[in-house]
Amino acid sequence: MTYDPLDEMFRRIDLTQAMEAQFGTSRTWSLHLRAAHAQLEQLRRLLGDTHYETFTVSAVEAVRRRAESQDPRDLHGQYLGRELIRQEQTFGEDAAQVAWGIAFGLSVLLDDEQYEKVITAAAAACRNSVAGLSETGA
Repeated sequence: MTYDPLDEMFRRIDLTQAMEAQFGTSRTWSLHLRAAHAQLEQLRRLLGDTHYETFTVSAVEAVRRRAESQDPRDLHGQYLGRELIRQEQTFGEDAAQVAWGIAFGLSVLLDDEQYEKVITAAAAACRNSVAGLSETGA
């Protein structure tokens, strides 16, 4: 696969737009939200598009499972860890550990509501990127 700066730019725009739908214009984001955006962008570059999509699906599932849990004291990282273990065959151990570490850092940095919105926005942006690529035939 060759590097295409336009693909990179459009994927970044997709994440920015998805987060702006949740948090307003990016110029007004807190430092924590800007850091979350940057970390998710970096994670996508590290994992590659396919593994990043798997990560976002796993992260959304973890958020859903936590919301259904009986114990609200459980941390997002616990649920995400379980989901990533299920995906370890797809990811590989190193990628799963990096994804968990970055996402856990976001769960510490952001409050629960912000974390859930950021993860949901990342998944939506990923779906938009995949849909856009399939429409263009890439």
